[in-house]
Amino acid sequence: MDGKKFQLGRRQFLISSGMATAATLASTALAADKIAANSREESSGTVIIKGLQVERPVHKPYKLPSLEEMMAASGGSMTGAQGGQQGGTGGQTGQGGPGAGASGGPGAGGPGGGANATPAIYILDGKYEAGKSKPSAVTGGKVTDRFAQGVKIKGDSSELGGVYVKGYGTEYTLYDANIEVSGSGGGLGGTATLASCDDHATLILRNCNITAGGQGRGASAVQNYGVLKVYNSTLTSNGVPFTEDLSSSSQKAQLEVDGNCRAHVTLSNSWSYFYYSTIASEGWAALSTDGSEGFVYLEANHCTVKTNKSGYGTYADGSCHNFLNYCDFDVASMAAIIAGEADCTFYNTNAKCGSYFGLIHCVMGSIEEAGKLRVTGGEIKTKKAVVLVKSANAEIVFDGARISSEKGILLKSEISKDPNAANTADPKGKKVFGINATFRNMDMEGDIVHTEDKKNRDMNIYLEQTTLKGAIKDARLSMTPLSKWTATADSNVTLLGDIDRGQIDAPAGVTITAIANMSGTYKLAGSGILVLKKS
Repeated sequence: MDGKKFQLGRRQFLISSGMATAATLASTALAADKIAANSREESSGTVIIKGLQVERPVHKPYKLPSLEEMMAASGGSMTGAQGGQQGGTGGQTGQGGPGAGASGGPGAGGPGGGANATPAIYILDGKYEAGKSKPSAVTGGKVTDRFAQGVKIKGDSSELGGVYVKGYGTEYTLYDANIEVSGSGGGLGGTATLASCDDHATLILRNCNITAGGQGRGASAVQNYGVLKVYNSTLTSNGVPFTEDLSSSSQKAQLEVDGNCRAHVTLSNSWSYFYYSTIASEGWAALSTDGSEGFVYLEANHCTVKTNKSGYGTYADGSCHNFLNYCDFDVASMAAIIAGEADCTFYNTNAKCGSYFGLIHCVMGSIEEAGKLRVTGGEIKTKKAVVLVKSANAEIVFDGARISSEKGILLKSEISKDPNAANTADPKGKKVFGINATFRNMDMEGDIVHTEDKKNRDMNIYLEQTTLKGAIKDARLSMTPLSKWTATADSNVTLLGDIDRGQIDAPAGVTITAIANMSGTYKLAGSGILVLKKS
């Protein structure tokens, strides 16, 4: 048949003279354009993978029950065993007297044997109480109703405390003090702690050196709506001489720490602030919180935080809010532990950790709680996983931080053996918040592993302007256009939202299996294989 050739790009078409109309030419050109576009898309790696369209979970804050409600639910009372008075909330144990905590096991230690300690300096309702103090333990300096300056307090007895400030409207400042007292403290806060603030009072420490020794003996504490401010000071708790397996606490295995002292603790609706100071503990804890009774605030700025033999840097117990800015953590175990509905926020903080950077767990048994960890800037180095989540919901954000793990694990979930961990078998059929981790403006190497807890909750990973080199196991993945993931070992994920196939890569011998809204098998740029399966 008579006709002529029509050239479009590198393709030739034979058009018969009888059919060579404008409409035919336009239709043919459109089809050719589509073929060429598909070819270019394949060669350039811009194939769009259709992922699952799932809304990002939003955590609804959970109000923790009161201590009275928890104790009533467990069949207990507000009073612990003899020598314990009030135990802890079940979040931390391992020191102090044997008071019963909300978990039914040993509490975090009530005032215990140190409850009747006599402070060297007792300030009540804005007045120095000589009759309630032990002036013979104070040498040098000056003591008034409003401040003490240049004093030295030294002793070796569980019956001796340091400076105790109590009473609504009281504000007391301790300048240039040197306090060193040993002997069992028996618990948290109270008169045995070397710098203690209680009952709506404010205590300010400036240029002080405070060293506590003995089991459960704290360097500083604040409780019952008190405010503690620490400037340019050193707070140290040495505990009893550290030996292997020192603590027999029922919580030791859950927290993965050992020891018998906390350098500092913030309790019961109180506030604590630290500036340009060093807070150190031989074992168990440096900057601790406990028994919030609804609210606790802890803040450290430009501080050095240490645990020497074992222990964490800071702990955010239920309803506690911890903020660490421009600090240096050098800790034998983890930098932070978060229990249930609580949060830790780090800004430009560097951390060297003997185990994890963050451990998030649940101690109240509620599937509605979620621990929050937010990290902006700084450099974090860990020997184990950067973050470990034990049977808990978590909201994790890393933004512009440098993180690395000697084990090569960035984030891992694990089934908790704690009897108070959340049970996800909810009779009302509520969907749990899960583990939601955002990594923003970062270059990371390491694995993300959710295998152990995947039956109980989802793990959602959001890469925002971030590159990741590492395997992902049993997690759901979302990626912004400027992000890229290179799997270094066989991986299995669920893809959330649309993703450019060029953002995913793997070397030869590595297969990525992904649940999506499309199916197919593709060879990736690095010669690895991507297998898409419909959900």
